[in-house]
Amino acid sequence: MHPFLLQLGHFRLPTYGVISLCALGIAVLLIRRYARIEGLDPGRTTEAIVLTIAVGFFGARVFEAILNWDRYFGQPGGLKLLMVSTGVFFGGLMTAIPFCILWFRHIGMPFLQGLDLLALAGTIAEGVGRWGCFFSGCCWGTPTDLPWAVTFPEIARRLHAGLPAVPIHPTQIYMSLISLAILGILLVLYRRKRFHGRIITVYVMLYAVTRFFIEFVRGDAERGFVLEGRLSTSQFLAILLTAAAAIAYAWLAKRHRASGEADWRPAPAGAR
Repeated sequence: MHPFLLQLGHFRLPTYGVISLCALGIAVLLIRRYARIEGLDPGRTTEAIVLTIAVGFFGARVFEAILNWDRYFGQPGGLKLLMVSTGVFFGGLMTAIPFCILWFRHIGMPFLQGLDLLALAGTIAEGVGRWGCFFSGCCWGTPTDLPWAVTFPEIARRLHAGLPAVPIHPTQIYMSLISLAILGILLVLYRRKRFHGRIITVYVMLYAVTRFFIEFVRGDAERGFVLEGRLSTSQFLAILLTAAAAIAYAWLAKRHRASGEADWRPAPAGAR
């Protein structure tokens, strides 16, 4: 576990920041490829998605700060902890989706296609970015005696109050593997896309449902709870997002059938 990849004097380079840049690089390559498949300009599309990711990243940090206000603003040096925090992924997602719609409309590009590409970027952000959580020590799991359990060192317990000094579920790795599996599903689904908006709605449903169950082995109480502790904040948001995505999927599918339009087909090779 290495929350800081490099330290020179007072300068410390957060590992999470480096991993986030790696995730962004992978996402850019994927977006450019699938922008061509969508028949969109790769350059303009990539710029729009990268901007959306940046806004989502900011939103994730804002949600994190709000949920743990006392931790970051109620004690000396709390803001430094926010620098090594990964933020709240649901907060980033809920910020990125509406911004993507507004921005793509602003630049005159089809926002449903933009959202479908954003879904691919989301799986990369979670699949690669969760390793930043692992190196930082945040988003930890509940105690377990499974053979792949991990025990974080004392430095992690100094950074994250409540982190137990016993073997626990590596929930960060669970979430990474689940997101990469979702990416595989989305790439296969792209061959049978039929209508724009299908990828983003399926992504939100898959992520929200799997995240709901992962929460049962999450041990960090700082993520917040609702309904008198019956649900974690993420479980509550997962229910809302699953319902919203399912309704959106049904509406888009019905609209596609009613329009009489042919199913979507990838752009010819060499387009754009």
